[in-house]
Amino acid sequence: MGPPAGPPNAQPQPCPTHLKNGPAEPHMPEQRLPIIGSSNQTTPIEAVLRAGLETAGLEVVVEHWEPRPYRLGEAIAELRGRDYLGALVIAPHKEKATTLVGTLSDDARLSGALNVIVRDGTRLRGHNTDMDGIRAGLAAMLPRVLGRWPRVAVVLGAGGGARAAVAVLIGSGFQHVAVFNRHLHKAEALVAHFARTARHMEVRARPWHETILEAEVSRAGLVIDASGLGADEAASSISPDALPDHLFVLDLALHQSATPLMREAKTRGGTVANGQASFLAAQAAAFRLWTSKEPPADVLREALSSALGAANREVAVAGD
Repeated sequence: MGPPAGPPNAQPQPCPTHLKNGPAEPHMPEQRLPIIGSSNQTTPIEAVLRAGLETAGLEVVVEHWEPRPYRLGEAIAELRGRDYLGALVIAPHKEKATTLVGTLSDDARLSGALNVIVRDGTRLRGHNTDMDGIRAGLAAMLPRVLGRWPRVAVVLGAGGGARAAVAVLIGSGFQHVAVFNRHLHKAEALVAHFARTARHMEVRARPWHETILEAEVSRAGLVIDASGLGADEAASSISPDALPDHLFVLDLALHQSATPLMREAKTRGGTVANGQASFLAAQAAAFRLWTSKEPPADVLREALSSALGAANREVAVAGD
């Protein structure tokens, strides 16, 4: 059997089965699960997906599709074929994909982004399990009693992860959320999306100027970094002098057990967590949606650690 077919303009692969001449092929137990988006982000995702599916005894081929933005609709339409479980959608397509599926879950509709597509017959439904990941990350780090959570937060970034973060904060009792992005118009678009659902609170787009960022952070109880900036840098993206004592920091970076921002906050008595636990929770939720099975949590964790070259003990919350 040759290599699996892909969507238009994804990779140079054979034509999809429904475009071949002749009668339909007999049912095959093997199914396909594409990761749709930038190839720069797929390494740990592919490893975790494959490990979970293999452990569950499921015959699923994990592929990578990287369609051009104007061909995304064709790629997603391809998922209606009977040999697809659905897809995992990653940057930069999470927002656009919401307009290309039949229905959306409540979380996908609220956030304006999806990362999981599930096929049901020829119908496609979009879900946002990034929000499950954010919830898990916050629940592991913040006080157990919701009433003791901070009320002021700063979110760095304006992509799918930031949308998931803001959506969760809106439903978690926060009163003020400031969203920063290097390109202000992207932060403004994110905030505009939540205009109705956030009427009970203040959600503001802010320009990424040092003095403005430091002023917002100095009064925040929580910082969620979904920007990816600073994860591979020697210095924190926020001046250490601006960090208040006992700050909670959730940095969604995967490839470091502790980013510069996390280290600086921890020295001031803060409680910090990297993005690994949130990532695992999001992937576990996606696994349930595709398979209706409980995910093998230990296997997913070991696969992520192996892909990142990190010990299991580094997937944790640190601080007071």
